[in-house]
Amino acid sequence: MKQVKLLFLIVCLPILVSAQQKWGGGLFIGMSNYWGDLVEPNCPLFKQAGPAFGISLRNQISPLLALRGSLNYGKLQGNDKNYDRNEGRGSSFNKSLFELGLVGEFDILGKHRYNGTTFRKTLSPYLIGGVGLGFGDPKPKVGEPDYSKINFAIPMGLGIRYDISSKVYLGLEYVTRATFTDDIDGISTSTGNPEENDWYNFGGLKIGFMFGDKDSDNDGVADEEDSCPTIAGAVALSGCPDTDGDGIADKDDTCPNEVGEQRMNGCPDRDGDGVADNADDCPDNAGLRRFSGCPDTDGDNIIDKEDNCPTVVGIAAMNGCPDSDRDGITDDKDACPNDPGTPELSGCPDTDGDGIANNVDECPNDPGVKKFNGCADSDNDGFADPKDKCPTLAGPNEGCPEIKSEDKKVLDLAMQNVQFETSSAKLIPSSVKILDQIAEIIKRYPGYGLSIDGYTDSQGNDFANQQLSEARSKTCFDHLVSKGVDKSLMTYTGHGESDPIGDNATSEGRKKNRRVVFQLKVK
Repeated sequence: MKQVKLLFLIVCLPILVSAQQKWGGGLFIGMSNYWGDLVEPNCPLFKQAGPAFGISLRNQISPLLALRGSLNYGKLQGNDKNYDRNEGRGSSFNKSLFELGLVGEFDILGKHRYNGTTFRKTLSPYLIGGVGLGFGDPKPKVGEPDYSKINFAIPMGLGIRYDISSKVYLGLEYVTRATFTDDIDGISTSTGNPEENDWYNFGGLKIGFMFGDKDSDNDGVADEEDSCPTIAGAVALSGCPDTDGDGIADKDDTCPNEVGEQRMNGCPDRDGDGVADNADDCPDNAGLRRFSGCPDTDGDNIIDKEDNCPTVVGIAAMNGCPDSDRDGITDDKDACPNDPGTPELSGCPDTDGDGIANNVDECPNDPGVKKFNGCADSDNDGFADPKDKCPTLAGPNEGCPEIKSEDKKVLDLAMQNVQFETSSAKLIPSSVKILDQIAEIIKRYPGYGLSIDGYTDSQGNDFANQQLSEARSKTCFDHLVSKGVDKSLMTYTGHGESDPIGDNATSEGRKKNRRVVFQLKVK
């Protein structure tokens, strides 16, 4: 008994505490039928159906859910003669069943009925499920002497309803009952199938009506519980409207026409900075309260929308931009932000005063011309001094004078005319005169250097030939130094028998390969 009371309390609690309860009733008329031992499996007959009636009391807990208590009557009957397979048993029963039930209705389109402001007629399917208790004597023929007249059942089914008005609706429903007994028809163990319980069902037409307190604005909330009784509103908001649908009643919503947040009194905060849009000077950019919701990205106390350089710390005098060198030109427009300059040169200095800013002046400490990126061309030969190998002598050869043809001829002839004693690095007398001529040539071409390269033929040992070629080159080098040529202007190298210019298989070819090559090159 205690368990029954507890079950009743749990089921009824939502009704008792519901802040927006709405009561109604209903009448049911239809047919009843049953499945059991007097029905061939899965074949209940329409001619075995009986009349069914019912009354109900209903509470609308929410737009989607209602609880319904009901008292139903149904005529259940069955007869073996209706089935060829069972005719030989000759049993039948006839039972008047009274049922007390408590079921829930889940209204699939219930929210459509009250859309938050007004009632709308709705055609909506609904699901049914709950508990029931049946009473009745089956009075079976050829049945069991001992059977129960009370059965516990689990109703489950579906229906569809249409609202004629906010107070009256019509429904069509079918509900079957699963039971926990095989005694609905009074036939069980000896003449029936004890492995399967009996079922029964009601189906038919229902008319429902709502009653209770006055609802002036027809929004589904009684006036005495409606905080806005003359204006249709949402059940969840105690009958008050919510124009913007943000879950905050208009009467409590500072921004009733804009979807907002509870913490902002119903106003939106698009940038999520804690400042409502209606008080936010920058509603789309998260900012600070002290700046009325505007950001100061660089933290220089100048809000971004007034800051010409919002991501770099700056000063108010420059509209939020920095001026690192304090030359009156903001860093973003200053080509030389760390060196004070002039506006004419985009904030860059001009140390040599040639009108070319230091940052593009390749010679910032010496006046020059724009043509040579701020460098001078002292000898006017078209080569800027830093790139002119002979800055004080005009010439086309990297800024150096062209070597005269007669001097080139001397250098070319020296390759064969500078000769040495056999297998020795000692000069023959005739070679000295040629080397003296080369010494004079070098002195006439400042800016040039002389390379001295010695070669041998292929006769003899490779290592010995390498040593000999290097010794002969050095002999020439030493002689030129003795004639006053700066040794820093010359280099000498021995190449041995590599890079032949003649055929080492002939004496004439070997003679050509035994040579010292003199080349003037710009330093």
